[in-house]
Amino acid sequence: MSKIERSIVIDRPVDEVFNFVHDPRNDASWQTTLIESSQVDDGPLRVGTHIRERRRFLGIQVEMTKEITEFEPTRRSAFKMVAGGAPMSGSYTLESLDGATKLTATGYVEPRGFFKIAEPLFTSMAGRELEASLGHLKELLELGLAPIVS
Repeated sequence: MSKIERSIVIDRPVDEVFNFVHDPRNDASWQTTLIESSQVDDGPLRVGTHIRERRRFLGIQVEMTKEITEFEPTRRSAFKMVAGGAPMSGSYTLESLDGATKLTATGYVEPRGFFKIAEPLFTSMAGRELEASLGHLKELLELGLAPIVS
């Protein structure tokens, strides 16, 4: 199992970062490989909520469904993939830093087939993608370019 972890400090309050990151309608605006994301279940995001995603990876589109496994507003959340894609799980941890927010994203991937053979390459690619996504999130939130979703 490969672990991929990256952190970034965003000059925005922790509640604003948490709320933006945890609205699936915003995901495609900051995650570089994501085409679309939507919540399957009705109601607010919570443990047990399912989110369907469509991503680009190595020139193909992959549909996946993840389930929220932990949800502590403004502090932490976690998920696991329950359909499609590679077996993976991950979490977001947020810390308040004098009006700014430290966001740590962690992912665990269990490569199979070709990806098991190419695990170091796959892990490196995933790490670069995560860094790019977090950088884009920082720019969107700090520059006020985040889409307004109601």
